[in-house]
Amino acid sequence: MRLPTLNKSSEFQKVKKTGKFYPSKSFNGYFLHDSEISENIYGIVVSKRVGNAVKRNHTKRRVREAIRNSLVVKSTKKLKLVLIMKKNVLDLAFIDLKSDIDKFLTKANEIYK
Repeated sequence: MRLPTLNKSSEFQKVKKTGKFYPSKSFNGYFLHDSEISENIYGIVVSKRVGNAVKRNHTKRRVREAIRNSLVVKSTKKLKLVLIMKKNVLDLAFIDLKSDIDKFLTKANEIYK
């Protein structure tokens, strides 16, 4: 299953500027409610500080899989979410990454219920 993603830089900037901020030990998250969309749209950012292309792609795959496996995703709707990954995400176990993402999605769901 492919996740719907933010594609344009302007979409990322809009979520970052007008959305709510959520700090975590492995990423900085931003979320914004948008009544025009029917499902969540995700933007995953992994900068060159994290590592070379192989490490960045591996990180994005892990994050996408953690989102897919999250049970909270099914209850959240109409959100644009941006996750900006930190360097220590490479050292984090998948279970810890998944729990951080679950907390982020739960917080976004609580605010926009």
